[in-house]
Amino acid sequence: MSLISVKNSPITPLLTKSLSRRAVIMLLSVATLLLTGCGEEPAPPAKQAVEEQPSRFSKDKLAYRHTYHPEWPKEVRDEVYGDEETFSTPRILFRAEVEWIGIETLFSARMDGSDRRRIIPESVFTGKNMVDGHKPVRSPGNRYIAISMYNNELGYTRELWDTKTQQFIFMSEGYGYAHFNWTKDSENVIFYASGKHYNYHVPTKKLTERPIIYSNGLYLLPDGKTLLAHKKNEYWLHDFNGDVIEKVDLGYNNHFSMLSFKVSPFGDYIYFLSEGLGASQNYWINLSDPSKRIILPRKADAYFFSDKKNKVLTKSKRKSTELLGNGWAFNNYYFIELDLVTRQTKEIPIKENNIWGMTGIFIYGVFNIKDE
Repeated sequence: MSLISVKNSPITPLLTKSLSRRAVIMLLSVATLLLTGCGEEPAPPAKQAVEEQPSRFSKDKLAYRHTYHPEWPKEVRDEVYGDEETFSTPRILFRAEVEWIGIETLFSARMDGSDRRRIIPESVFTGKNMVDGHKPVRSPGNRYIAISMYNNELGYTRELWDTKTQQFIFMSEGYGYAHFNWTKDSENVIFYASGKHYNYHVPTKKLTERPIIYSNGLYLLPDGKTLLAHKKNEYWLHDFNGDVIEKVDLGYNNHFSMLSFKVSPFGDYIYFLSEGLGASQNYWINLSDPSKRIILPRKADAYFFSDKKNKVLTKSKRKSTELLGNGWAFNNYYFIELDLVTRQTKEIPIKENNIWGMTGIFIYGVFNIKDE
């Protein structure tokens, strides 16, 4: 279809003599619209390339490691209460933070560090946070976790995280170290608060005061009847009602203190780091015969008990030969496993090192231990 020349059109005199400049512009516009409607539709504009927006994770420098480990999920995995696969093996309870969120919370993982799962969503810590240095303790049935909290309104509190309902349960206010212990049926959690000793009955939500047992840490042994009280340089055994059964003097003077004190989940050893007698060392005391002791120099982090009898673990690290995409080296973490019987050690690589920007984790211990 040919275009009409406005110059040679019969309406040209009218345009030049009787219409204003504005009218001319309007007529030309109408003519243009009529002409473009007479043939095929004009070609659409070329499709512009849309730049893919980087995910929130790819903005983080440490995310380069996912280039080398494509099997790792970029989105955080959450622990699901009662999931058979998750709870088919013993697991490690630890504290860490996802780099792009920046709030510490609790996670669990298999014994080799794989299958890391967030237990508590960071969003619930609005107005409250976990108290540093206080050990959270999981119930034997794995549903509840007893935690010392600081609440902006109430101050220091003792609370339970219910992994099934995804809610906190308030137990009591109270300051000081809690030293949580659970009964085997997961119905009672025993703890200190503000210089007193309490029992919280989970099914009825009833809080009752118990006879006080003074200690630097209290541990309910696997028999469910005996409580081990950690003193400065000795330990005492109490029955469940608090009466003293035995006082065990380890033979150290008053300058000696036991730090990072732990009791084996099998009730056969205590572990601690020495303080006050020269360089710090690792100690393991056999509870069946306290004269049997293993003393080794401290070379790494404090140890924690494994899910296997007579085995303990400590975390160590070395620089990786594999570089990130930005040319940086990162730390490869591994466990040093010590056999308390043979004194042999071996290295166990920790999987999922630094996943989700976790440059470090603080391990509380092992739970969901299966009978050997």
